[in-house]
Amino acid sequence: MKNIFTFILITVTLFGCQDDIQTKIPAFQTIKNGDFEWVSTVSTVTSESSGVTTFTGFDGFGTITIQIPNLALGSYALGSGALAVASYFEEGSQYSTIFDGLGSIVYVSDGLISIDDIDETGAITGSFYFNAYNASGSDIVNFSDGILYKLPVTNQ
Repeated sequence: MKNIFTFILITVTLFGCQDDIQTKIPAFQTIKNGDFEWVSTVSTVTSESSGVTTFTGFDGFGTITIQIPNLALGSYALGSGALAVASYFEEGSQYSTIFDGLGSIVYVSDGLISIDDIDETGAITGSFYFNAYNASGSDIVNFSDGILYKLPVTNQ
C-alpha cells in the first residue's frame, strides 16, 4: 500500500504541474504588467477578404484584440500612427496603442506582433508585446512575452 501511495505521489509531483505551451493548443497568452500570467480561455482569429486579420482573446476578465493589415508572415509595428493596432478592455476601461501617454515623447504606445508560421491548416503561430494607454493618456497597461500558438483562422 505504501508503494502505491509513493508511486502516485511521485507521478502527481512530476507530471501534475506541467503547464507549458504544448499542453495548450491553441494558445493565446502573455504576461500582463510584468507579473500576471494572462491566459485566454476563448480566442478567435478572423481574416476579412481585404486581408485585415483580427486576433481576439478573453481570459474571463479582460479582452485583448490585435489587428494587422494583412495575413502574411512578418512583423507589424504597434503604436500611434501604425497600421497594426492592439487594444485591451477590462471592467469598463479601454487601453489602445492608438493612444499615447501624457507628457513627453517618452510616453508613447509601442509594440510588435510577429507572425512566424502559418501551417498547412491555416493555423497561426507568432508572438507579440505592447504598451497601451487609455484615451486620456493617464493609465498604461503592458503586455510582454505574448504567444500565439496554432490559432485557427476563420475567413469572413
